[in-house]
Amino acid sequence: MAIVFRILFALCVGLSATHVGHAQDVFPVTVEHALGTTTIEDVPERVVALMDRDVDTLLALGVVPVGIRSWYNFEDGAGPWSAPLLEGHSPEVWLGRELNFEAIAATEPDLIVFASSGGDRAEYERLSQIAPTLSLPKGESPWGSTTTATTLLIAEALGRRDEGQALIDGLETYLAGIKAENPQFAGHTANYLDVHAGGLTYYAQTQFINKTLYDLGFSPVPAVLDMPADESYVTVTAEEARLADADILLIYPFGSTRDEILAANPTLDTLEAFQTGGAILLPDLAFSQASVLSIPYALERHPS
Repeated sequence: MAIVFRILFALCVGLSATHVGHAQDVFPVTVEHALGTTTIEDVPERVVALMDRDVDTLLALGVVPVGIRSWYNFEDGAGPWSAPLLEGHSPEVWLGRELNFEAIAATEPDLIVFASSGGDRAEYERLSQIAPTLSLPKGESPWGSTTTATTLLIAEALGRRDEGQALIDGLETYLAGIKAENPQFAGHTANYLDVHAGGLTYYAQTQFINKTLYDLGFSPVPAVLDMPADESYVTVTAEEARLADADILLIYPFGSTRDEILAANPTLDTLEAFQTGGAILLPDLAFSQASVLSIPYALERHPS
């Protein structure tokens, strides 16, 4: 699988050398998203990204943002799976979940990318006063837009729809290859679980965090299938953890060790996944970020 990741990585690097001439031919571009339409008059040269997934997508398409709001607090603005594509650039980076509108404006952006967002209209309207802004893709769940939808929306705004489709095609081929190599995944359930101070959070089957698991051949657990259509996630107590149990349970522990999360949530140790060895503690946020760059990186670190 390492070879496949290197091929995908090489594709991303190659895009940066080939996209500019093609992009210039398609502007102005008008794209549709959940909050309306945005028109970009010319090839964006100063792009600001306000979600970590969007940073990955931009870098994969050969665009280094001039400003990055890192929700996950990556100090250089990108996770280890995408940081090499910064290529020596040092974007302005704002850590945390607050939007600093003044700092964003100070970077003088000609495009603001907020595609992996919750689609908040007030934030969108304020950002749109600074520069043309992309919000949540149309028809997607707030905070849960699929990798395909966000990648294609961003690529279209950059005038690089074909390159975006190539990235998605490459990712789908990669996942299909793993699925074909592992027919034992079929008939088994898998789930993703955040374990944090506020409880245990699992996600709807439409959320990008789980979609990768299903693309590999796993099935949703009953509690996920039973979630109301308007819910993106459910947070439960440790005593209700059985609802999230699965044959394979991917857990992001927010810096805690296995012993620490079991000490804080002793009922987890009774789950089937913990009893059978199906509980996997993720070392980083690559899987949960679910971008065209982070998914291969995550799976390379957890070979089948």
